[in-house]
Amino acid sequence: MNTKLAYWMGLTLLVVVWSCPAIGQTFVELEEYEIRSLVFSGHIGEGTEMPVTFCLNVEDRSSGHLGWYSVSGWYQYDRHKKPLALAGIYANQLTLYHFKQPEPADTLVHFLYDDYDSYSFFDMIEKYHSMEGFLEKITIAYEYGTFENRTVSARMVSGEWTDGRKRLPLRIHRDDMDVLQHHSLLKIKCQGHDFQVNLKALGLPLFYRGDHSVAGYNVVDDKLRIVLSYDRPSKAYALGHCGAGNESGFLWLELDENGRLLRMEDYLMDSCLLGLSSQRGNMDENRENYIVTDGEAQRLLVFNREAMDLKWEEGG
Repeated sequence: MNTKLAYWMGLTLLVVVWSCPAIGQTFVELEEYEIRSLVFSGHIGEGTEMPVTFCLNVEDRSSGHLGWYSVSGWYQYDRHKKPLALAGIYANQLTLYHFKQPEPADTLVHFLYDDYDSYSFFDMIEKYHSMEGFLEKITIAYEYGTFENRTVSARMVSGEWTDGRKRLPLRIHRDDMDVLQHHSLLKIKCQGHDFQVNLKALGLPLFYRGDHSVAGYNVVDDKLRIVLSYDRPSKAYALGHCGAGNESGFLWLELDENGRLLRMEDYLMDSCLLGLSSQRGNMDENRENYIVTDGEAQRLLVFNREAMDLKWEEGG
């Protein structure tokens, strides 16, 4: 039984009206890149009299969590335009410090508290969030609830500034705090027109380059079918159950003549989380078979490359 991901009938993806009668006129490639810096602004205090600007760069990644990392950079009070050095960590929330001395900043940026013989991973992360000896400390986190008279729950970013004695609220002028951003774009060319599909916009977990690759594509009944193979970590938290495991399989996407995503299906073949394993079966130029084992049961996944179609069959 294939795992169906929710699909978006009205998803607009930088489209121009197009028609692709032949595969020779179509080209699909995957472009991947990372953004490792972020500039944003906000206000410290209850009013707007103290505007501030931040500039942060990713320094290092946590050894225990794929999505957590350290940052360095600066922030300034816009009225004075005097940059103040910052060191910090992103781990569920963004914690930034302005230290008088460089040593604690180096400890934070290079994860020098990492000592698995003495601490649990989350104890170490807490130490980075609770360092002493700072001149200023800024915490920025997501807040959930109903905001700005909206009738539905929403997410916003809020923060706090402290010098260890007084505390002031911090309002951030953006709705996310992802300094490290990994992007995987499907770039599609068809009869002189260019289209893009952002895999992040499809809700796929993206940790490293190479997690996805293009396995094939074809135009069938005036619809573009793309098959992606994937092999990605089971969990972002690398030290828990299946932290070193992988999830692999195929993603099947179908786009209409306007470049909108009609359907997306996930054919999972190997999974530490679900206890699945696979091996190759018969192969020829247009057909690939994969035997997927789930406990004592086996299924056959058939990949028809000519039709860009994947189907489950019972029995191995």
